[in-house]
Amino acid sequence: MDKWNEIRTAYMLAKLGTLSATATELGIHRSTVMRHIDALEAHLEVVLFQRNDKGYLPTEAGVEVMRLGEVTDSHFSNLPQRLQNKEQHLEGKLTITTVSELAPMLMPVIKQYQQQHPAMTVEIIGDLRNFNLEYGEADVAIRGGDKPETPDNVVMPLFETQMVLMAHQSYLQQFGEPTLGNLNKHRFVAMNDRPAVLYWNEWIYDTVPADKIVVKGSTQQIISHAILSGCGIGALPVEMANNNTGLQPVLAGLEWPARAWTLVHRDMTKTPKVKAFIELLKQYTDWHIMLR
Repeated sequence: MDKWNEIRTAYMLAKLGTLSATATELGIHRSTVMRHIDALEAHLEVVLFQRNDKGYLPTEAGVEVMRLGEVTDSHFSNLPQRLQNKEQHLEGKLTITTVSELAPMLMPVIKQYQQQHPAMTVEIIGDLRNFNLEYGEADVAIRGGDKPETPDNVVMPLFETQMVLMAHQSYLQQFGEPTLGNLNKHRFVAMNDRPAVLYWNEWIYDTVPADKIVVKGSTQQIISHAILSGCGIGALPVEMANNNTGLQPVLAGLEWPARAWTLVHRDMTKTPKVKAFIELLKQYTDWHIMLR
């Protein structure tokens, strides 16, 4: 396609038959038409036209180039309409990367997105790894922690909550209320991995005796189940205590912010499929309900 200008000129010359008509149609000079034809014949190493007193007659090779030019010109002519149709009727795949704990919160938005755009498939990648949006590994990223510093991505706040230490009533009935002075008499659960942004998790590792961290999990879901089962004390979103009568906050005064962010590569913000999803994401305000 590095010879598209020459191919288009050859297509028009084969269609119209004369240098003058071709030059007028393309808005170029007659000499430019001749230069394009000479360059294309030299590049392909074939003769494309027979010159006679009536004009230019395409050879068999010229007819092949004419067919190619006709198809390509038609595709280019129809391209704006096809792109507009795609904007109005989205189809294809939207890839979202997030940690698995945040995936349930996205489901109402995804449901609404697919109701509005039924031809769209949504692929969710639940992984702690930060996928590279600039390399097209995902269209949208939902990430927790401090605000990401990524110059090539547009970063938008999604929600903020507070993490507090909680225990189930069954645990408290067996071990009693914890205080900062009797942590060595209690049992704790924590994430196995220790990313610095999980401040509550670091507090447990830095403050609680190592032999009192009795359950370690690879996901927050595992930690939640362990706490709800009475295995020990651990950190949960404050909203969970409001919706679960069996949970009770402990060690009052200890709380840590937990934030989530939406990231989109700057070149993708205006693509129809991403723009439509982000608009729905901004409209959704019931995050605290989903945290329970």
